[in-house]
Amino acid sequence: MATVDRTQKLLDLFGGTLAVLNAPMAGVTTPAMAAAVCEAGGLGVLAGDLLSPEELRREIQELRRLTDRPFAVNLRARDKEGKSQFFDAPEHREKAQALQRALGDLALDLGLSEHYEAAELPDFEAQLAVLLECRVPVVCVSFGGLREAYADALKEAGVVVFGAATSLREAKVMRSAGVDALIMQGAEAGGPRLNFEKSDEASLVGLMSLIGPAARATGLPVIAAGGIMTGEQAAAALAAGAAGVMLGTALLRSDESAAHPAHKAQLAYVDDTGTVLTRVFSGRLTRVVENGFVEAMREAGLADAGYPNTWRAMAPILAAARAADRADLLELAAGQGAQLARTGSVRSIIEYIGRQCRSTRESTQ
Repeated sequence: MATVDRTQKLLDLFGGTLAVLNAPMAGVTTPAMAAAVCEAGGLGVLAGDLLSPEELRREIQELRRLTDRPFAVNLRARDKEGKSQFFDAPEHREKAQALQRALGDLALDLGLSEHYEAAELPDFEAQLAVLLECRVPVVCVSFGGLREAYADALKEAGVVVFGAATSLREAKVMRSAGVDALIMQGAEAGGPRLNFEKSDEASLVGLMSLIGPAARATGLPVIAAGGIMTGEQAAAALAAGAAGVMLGTALLRSDESAAHPAHKAQLAYVDDTGTVLTRVFSGRLTRVVENGFVEAMREAGLADAGYPNTWRAMAPILAAARAADRADLLELAAGQGAQLARTGSVRSIIEYIGRQCRSTRESTQ
């Protein structure tokens, strides 16, 4: 299928004119960022996965105040009881409690109680109810496919569903789950790995090895995600079989990004080997810029409590560190090529990458 046909198939799913999405970066993506992507003709995506139903409703309302164009909300897949489907066994909870005790002195230093209360994942069914109530046009699903009852509820409401995958096997699972398009996350991507079928190590597949096979095997539009920082890289993804691209780290330094100023500033100094993969912050393998906290946790040999239990123990620490401007403790999520991230408005960054992409494609025709 020609690139223009693949891209148009994706655009028809959400009524856009530009095959660009922003990554749903929890704590970074704002309604203003998503709205700016929508206004540029792309699909703005809210990071709804860690928001309470009330917070989620407010962000959707704010986004709609800023744009009348279609948008998406990202959610993390849950099991039938509404819990995470990953690593919620008793032994992991015990490890999480041990981790929380080990962080007691740090918690006190940040103004928390030594025995601070761990965070909880939001009620998934309540989140889903908000999306249906607010008539959200597109839902992106990460960490696995939706259970049949949830998927059916969205389909009956006319909601378009995009599913994230990190391997060909996961792409086929998502196709079987009835998604309308695939977000293929390469190993270059910043933030948490979205794998759900294969181990972390087996799922570290480069983006260019994912795009073509996933598109051919599923027949679905593929959105390329992971380390796309320039128009030349976007053009390469389209040439490899993608219908569109998702930008994450490329928008992290934008005016509309809610990333901590120290997070934004650090990206300019990250070299090509400056990001590392760690489970320190959530229990899921996550690509970040290494800082003192990551190094100290590794040297201390603190046991990984799995996801979501490590996240439950770490979330209050990270929130307090952000409030206290403790850059040495922040989770500096970033993809490979982070040093290429530009400053300015989301729209100006997208337009710059778009011009590069068009120029590259025209020069190779």
